[in-house]
This record gives sequence, C-alpha cells and structure tokens, in this order.
Amino acid sequence: MKKIFFTTVFSILCFQAFAGDTTKISTHNKVVIKTDPSKGFTDYPAWGTFPAENTSYRKVYLYLEFGCAPGLKCGEWDYINSIFIGRKGGVAGDSLFYEISRFITPYGFYWNSAMNWKHGWYFDLTDFSSLLHDSVEIIYKHSGYEGNTDRGWTVTMDFVCVEGDPARIPMGITRFHQLSAGYGNVNSPFKNSVPDRQFTMPAGADRANFKIIQTGHGMDQQENCAEFCSKRRTVKLDTNIISDTNVWRDDCGLNSLYPQAGTWIYDRAGWCPGAPVIPSDIYLNLVANSQHNFSLDMEPYNNTTGGSANYALTSYAHYFKNNSKQYDAAIDDILSPSTHFDYLRLNPTCGAPIIRVKNMGSETLTSVEFEYGKLGGVMQKTSVPCNIKPFETQVLNLEAVSNWSGAGNIFVATITKVNGNTDAYLADNTMFSTITNSLTFPNKICIVFKSNNAPTENYYTLKDPKGNVIYSKNTFAANVVYRDTVDLGNNLCYTFDFRDDGEPPSNNPLNKDGLNWWANTADGTGYIQIRNGNNNAILMNFNADFGTKHMLNFHTTYAMDMQPIKNDVSTFIGIDVIPNPAVGKTRLYLDFVEAGECQVQVFDQTGKLVFSTKGNSLSETISIEHLSAGIYTVSVIQNGRSAAKKFVVE
Repeated sequence: MKKIFFTTVFSILCFQAFAGDTTKISTHNKVVIKTDPSKGFTDYPAWGTFPAENTSYRKVYLYLEFGCAPGLKCGEWDYINSIFIGRKGGVAGDSLFYEISRFITPYGFYWNSAMNWKHGWYFDLTDFSSLLHDSVEIIYKHSGYEGNTDRGWTVTMDFVCVEGDPARIPMGITRFHQLSAGYGNVNSPFKNSVPDRQFTMPAGADRANFKIIQTGHGMDQQENCAEFCSKRRTVKLDTNIISDTNVWRDDCGLNSLYPQAGTWIYDRAGWCPGAPVIPSDIYLNLVANSQHNFSLDMEPYNNTTGGSANYALTSYAHYFKNNSKQYDAAIDDILSPSTHFDYLRLNPTCGAPIIRVKNMGSETLTSVEFEYGKLGGVMQKTSVPCNIKPFETQVLNLEAVSNWSGAGNIFVATITKVNGNTDAYLADNTMFSTITNSLTFPNKICIVFKSNNAPTENYYTLKDPKGNVIYSKNTFAANVVYRDTVDLGNNLCYTFDFRDDGEPPSNNPLNKDGLNWWANTADGTGYIQIRNGNNNAILMNFNADFGTKHMLNFHTTYAMDMQPIKNDVSTFIGIDVIPNPAVGKTRLYLDFVEAGECQVQVFDQTGKLVFSTKGNSLSETISIEHLSAGIYTVSVIQNGRSAAKKFVVE
C-alpha cells in the first residue's frame, strides 16, 4: 500500500487532494490469466490492504491493464471477465463474492508478448467504497473455453482511494441478484430467474442507488438473442416504473481499442469487446426505515426456432445519507489533452480541452467556470454552459488554448465557479494531465479520399480552433478518388473529423465499419489521406479499419515545402492489406514505419504460422497463391514495434 500526499499523479487519474491522502493498492501485477476449458472459468484471487475502516473516501477508482502473457499470443475471444470482492476482514472474514465490475476481453489475436502491447481502462467504484477497507480479497474471474497452451493475458489492477468528505455517506449495500437468466424460453420465462426483492431502508439513510450490471449473451436462431438483439428492460420500485430502457450499447465502433481481430464493431446487448461494461445507476430519495419492493423484468420474447439466449445480471441497492453541498462540482477526468488509453481517439490535441465534470452537489449545474492551460504557462478562463443533474456527469468542451508556450508537458485545469458561485468543496476541482505534441502540417493541405462501395456512409469536416467548420464534404460516388485542397491559417490548430456512420446502402445495411473491414467485404476498399498541398507528400495515411470515425488534431506552420511528417512509431504503426478480399497477389501497405528491415508473418484462423518473409520498404507485395480460401492475420514487426491486420482469401 503506497501513500501519496497532496498532489497525486497516477497513470490514469490525477487529483489534487488537499483534504486528504490518496492511496494506491495494487492487488494484481501482470498476473497471467488463461481459460480452463474443462469448467469454463478460472479465478485469480489476491489480497489488498486498504485504508482503515474509519477512513472516509471521496472517490474510489480501479485501473485495469491488459497485456499478452509472456511468450504467448493474447487471448482470441470476447469473454466475460468479472472483478469480485471475495472475503473482507482476512481469511476468516465474511465471504461476500460481490461482483463490483465487469469487463469483456478484446479479440486479441493481433498481438503477442513480443510486441509489448498493452491497453488500460478505469472503473468508478465509489459506490462500493464502504467495502474497501482493511484486508480485502479481490478476485479476478476469467471465463471462456479457448485453448490455453498458446494464448493468455496479463492482468494488472490498481485501486485508487481518494480520501475526503463524501457527498453521500455510505449506509449499506443489499445485493438483489447475481445470476444468469435464460431469455426466450416459453417454459422458463426470464422472470422465473429474477424474482422480486424486498428491502428496508436503513435507519439514517435518505437515498438509494439501484445499480444494474447486465449483458446479453448467446445467439438463438430467431433474432440472434441475447448478444445481438436490443430488448427493453423495465425496473419498478413498488408499483412505479423507475427505469425503462433497452439493454444495448450502440457505440462499439468508437472503441478506444481498435482495430481488433474479430467483429469488434458490432453493437451488442450492453457491451463491446475490449471495453468495460457500464452499469446502469438509478438514484432515488427514499425515507429511512421505509419498506419497498424491487422488480426487474425484460420485454416478453418467445424463441420458437432454436438456440438459446441469456442475460448475465447483477443488481444492488446502495444506501446513502445525503451529505452534499448546494454547489459542488468535481473534475471527473481530463479527456483531452491526455495520454489515457481510453481517450486515444481524441489525442493528441493542440486545441480545445475536453473535461468531464461530475455534479457532487444538490443543485443542477447550468454553468462551470474553468481556469486552464499549460502548467507554468499562460492561464486562460472560460465559462461553459451545461445541464448536469446531481451525481450525473457531462463532457464539456472548453475554448481552445491560445498559448501553449512554457516548459514541460503538463496541462492543468481548475473549476473556479459553479453557477456563478464559489464551489463548496475545492479538493477535487483541480486535475493534471500529460500533453503530447500534435502533428505539424503546412498551411496548405490536400484531403485525398478514395471511396469504397458504400460512399453514402462517409462525410468529413475540417474545423478551425473555435470549432467553426471551414470545409466539409458529404456527397461521394462509389470507388472514386477525391482530392480537395484547403488553404489554412498559420500557427493555428485544426481538427479533421472523418465519419463512416452515414446511411448505409439498402442492400448492405451495415455502417460504422471503416473503409476496409475483413468481415464486410461487400463494402470493398477505400482509404483516406492528408497530403502536402505543395508537393503532394503523404502527411497522414489513416488506418482503413477504424470503425465509426477518425479524428485528427494538427497544427499549421508557415513552411511551404515540408517533407512527409515522420510519426511517432514508438506508439503507432498502421497496416493495410489491399485488396481485401485478396486473390493471387495482394499489396501490403505499412504506414508510419521507419525504413529498415521488417518481419512479415501470416497466421491462419487457428493461430498457425503459414507464411513468413522479410521486407525492407514501406510497402511489400506478398504472393498468397498458395493459401487456401479463408481468414488470415498478417503481422509486421519492426524495431520492436508491431501491427497486424486481418484479411480474407477468396
């Protein structure tokens, strides 16, 4: 257990904790996890020593990091992983086995341990803070049936406990459900597995949060339920409906971990591959000692064609005593500028900071005033309108930073006023993040776009530092190369935003799948580039397998004859296979790779190496005449960096 006083800079969250200490507890450090095909799950328990029982927490977060197991490839499939509180108070203590967060593994066959690949995510566990004191057993549960001899993950888990005055004082937790409920079976309806629960509000408690962690799995023959069908969930308290929503997640194509080796872009029932499961939280004011009935049900559905569906469901009632101030806003995180894995699509930036704010007070927030800039440099202020209800969050876009001068690479933002008033709790009003340099382009660029067979899905905008659209295009024909030259101002920050979420063709209703995706060969192949408007040199060649959108912030310069920009290959290598599907020979394109020898390997669906060669240039032609029809993965390794891409042989 590591104590850090006053200003704390942690790999995922940065707090200025004036009111108390911040404690980091590491329970799992690169623990190798694999499946156990004989039973379908494996548990990895470890003990953590948390602050004492009398410690008050303002926030509690978990940082989860994945890597590939030593000497192996990463895991292949999208399996349920859960984090549990096992025993509390030592080996002889109470056994709770409470699921506190859920995560779905990514399609990881693009990566192996030689690549030094890793990715991380964080979870807000503040509602479970009352359980995280003294000795606590933390169990990482990995499910799945894939082979365990040639693949596996490493798991690192760090808990971050921020001491301070809680806006809601924990008064207890009741677990209602922790189960798998069948769906669509007329002889065993969903409700049979999910009975109503009765509870009594504790003495002194005046509000409750009903937390629901729910994901759909299985693929029946009728509607591909429950993984790929969007069904409605109704929650009642006594006789009143308190929530009526679909169990569905529609943003998988925006996943921060992309591309993946499988069908990562498909939206699913409450989850995306390689992403945390986001709980549903329902907050209500209730009277102490009052008795209630909690009921949860799914819309009626009868599967008559075969197959099975189920929902993995965990639900709780968290009880609190209100301790909120009237005006109390907290910086929940800085999305940009940032080096967080979860915000890779928004960074690096040279323009408008993006801040997520949480309302910890009792009044709805309608405006938040910030002071921000590079630490040690020129600070600027802005007031941002908002509508944030108590205990909800909202992402706010600040005005673009006008002066990035000054030493160092630390960005700082501080909330100075809320609704025109002084914030009642200052300890979580300031946060720091790391700045990474954005690309520098000349003040004349050429946007080159080659459309695929689904051009109606595509459009793009180019915005100035104030967010004004200075150029846009949204009408394209199929399989046409478009070149648009744009003159820009000098020493300014611009944002290029390219989308693939427009109306898909009627004969192939799938969008948010980039310009070249192995599982949708009907769309064909396209590409998007930014070139020097003076000498036609490629400045940026975007990966075509990007899901919903690409966003790029760049800075302009006076230079009129710039050479191609060399990107930071230590953090990114792009790879494209064209054409895809391939017949006979195919062209392998490597983006942002330094000149020099690279190792090219091709694997089949089972992970077997079927072809290996070496290359020396930025593009290589690979003969695949000897490969049978199927799905393959090409991996490229150069100077300790790597990239991979799926392709189809017809």
